[in-house]
Amino acid sequence: MRRILLALLVASFGVVSFSVLAEAHALLRLSSPADGATLDHAPPEVSITFTEVPDPRLSIIHVYNAGGQQLERSGMTVSADRYTLTVALPPLQTGVYTVSWRTVSAVDGHNAAGSFAFGVGTSPVGASAPSGTTAPSTPPPSPFAIAGRWIYYIGLALLLGGSWIALFAFPAPSRRLLTMAAVGFFTAVIGLAVQAEVQRETAGVGVGDFFGTSLGGNLIKQAIPIVLSGPALVLAWAQDAQRQRISLGVAGALGLVGIFTHALTTHAGASNVAWLMVPAQALHLTAFAVWIGGLSALLVGLRGLPANLAARAVRRFSFVAGIALGAIGVTGFLRAVDEVGAISRLFSTLFGGLIIVKVGLFAILLTLGAINRYRNVPRAEWSLGGLRRVGRIEVAVAAIVIGVAAMLTALAPPSYSLEPPTRSPQQVAASGHDLGDVFNADLVIAPGYPGSNRFRVSVRDYNNGHPVNANRVALRFDFPGRPSVGESTLELKPTGGNVYAATGTNLSLAGRWSVTVLVEAGLNSAEVPLTVTTAVPAQRITVQHGNPDIYTVDLGNNRSLQLYLDPAKVGNNAVHATFFQGNDELPMADGAAISGTPETGPTVDLQAARFADDRIGHFIAQGSLTAGRWRFDISASSTDGKTYQASFEETIK
Repeated sequence: MRRILLALLVASFGVVSFSVLAEAHALLRLSSPADGATLDHAPPEVSITFTEVPDPRLSIIHVYNAGGQQLERSGMTVSADRYTLTVALPPLQTGVYTVSWRTVSAVDGHNAAGSFAFGVGTSPVGASAPSGTTAPSTPPPSPFAIAGRWIYYIGLALLLGGSWIALFAFPAPSRRLLTMAAVGFFTAVIGLAVQAEVQRETAGVGVGDFFGTSLGGNLIKQAIPIVLSGPALVLAWAQDAQRQRISLGVAGALGLVGIFTHALTTHAGASNVAWLMVPAQALHLTAFAVWIGGLSALLVGLRGLPANLAARAVRRFSFVAGIALGAIGVTGFLRAVDEVGAISRLFSTLFGGLIIVKVGLFAILLTLGAINRYRNVPRAEWSLGGLRRVGRIEVAVAAIVIGVAAMLTALAPPSYSLEPPTRSPQQVAASGHDLGDVFNADLVIAPGYPGSNRFRVSVRDYNNGHPVNANRVALRFDFPGRPSVGESTLELKPTGGNVYAATGTNLSLAGRWSVTVLVEAGLNSAEVPLTVTTAVPAQRITVQHGNPDIYTVDLGNNRSLQLYLDPAKVGNNAVHATFFQGNDELPMADGAAISGTPETGPTVDLQAARFADDRIGHFIAQGSLTAGRWRFDISASSTDGKTYQASFEETIK
């Protein structure tokens, strides 16, 4: 048994001894007033709705005026559905106000914080606020939190594995198996204690207050069945074989209850299909504990056992382990689909990467299990050496798997933030004919981004489709969304056959352009009107769905751009664009350009300005939008001379 425990410790030390960065998990869904809102009348309260049920005992909402004075009245109310927190306000004067919030999820214990601003009788754009607005953020998971989960999972495996092996695989419970189950009990209790202290310290509350919160309540629910299994194990030590079996059965059953209550406090409990994910998570952990805990108990219990009894115990374990493996595979697949949501996120997120690692380790465990099942189990009657050697490696690898699982429970699943793959189009194309039905023109623009492009036009006869050798082909550009841009013309040169081409910078702005193909061929001349929309720049976007949806564009070199549209309804809207260098705002030069392009119609030039004097990387652009799908384009330069362009799409309802 000492070798088994040593293998667990050594194999897992490297896993739990390093920390990992948390992926963003913004709990804010919507607020009233909205971020950046300009109100004619002072609001009587501030309300924030979160994506998960917050714990009001561990959550705060503060409202500050421009002088930094805290204004909200004492007390916080909770909506009937428990998702919305509200604080009352005194009568507010004309000015800009900052709302600072922090919350802890009552479901899985994740915490987040951020702030936003609104104006009463004045726009918060360009005004000074004491705190400004900050992107929602979460702290990285603590190594001690990961270690606490790892210890707890190990304890559950030893408790459940020792119990069921003693009951069903061996003629009678041995002292070694009772000892293993007891070690599992104490290990699980220690794991819960570590988690409690880490969560209490993170929440910043005292011991007495902690157990009155959702975090403390969740831990108590997990602890009750585990603690109750202790007396059952004590009774098992002092009774005959029959009563020992009953006591071990009670202890094992309480361990199963502990696993189910634990599943309620994981990501599964926050899923949109929690009714399916919670049982799947509980079965996943149960099957793993039955397999690996049972294998550990089997290796311990085989010592000194007659060959015929040892072979029978090995066969019984092998049968149950096969069922457990199937359950792990099915439930693991269900949980991965729910938490990851898309194959691309397996390779673009830390959470997905850990899933891949876990699957790879599971494949190793399957290989080792197959070696034991098909090679060493049939030999169990005359030799247990191979089974023991492979089994020890199996337990060591499983300990690492448990460490990876502990990390996953500390990270936010990518299902909270979608990452649709965005590919850069290689060209933009448009085709049309003139009003007199004389010529057809096909226009191809590569790469189609604002700036320098290669323009290529092929001209054909409208009636018979034959190529046309023109005397002159030119392009006339007009940007209806900004009349001040004026018209420009680009002369194309023949490149062979009916193809004419040239390079120019006429598409200088992002959005929808009117491009007219001018064709002169013999005695005929015509104008072919076309409409083209510039291509979306190559970008990697993360979308945090909520109200509003928040789009984060990876700009490279630890720089990013956070975008959102508020309120995304017909009428006046505000497009927020905040540039970041790491967690700090990136200093940007003046003159950001933000435009909106509907599905049909001209591009709308939105008036952009800094959100506030002290918000060096935050711009806001406002304009009136109609219903339908819109594309928003942003272009701005940082103070170090780098120019960034980005786009995102949103539906106006």
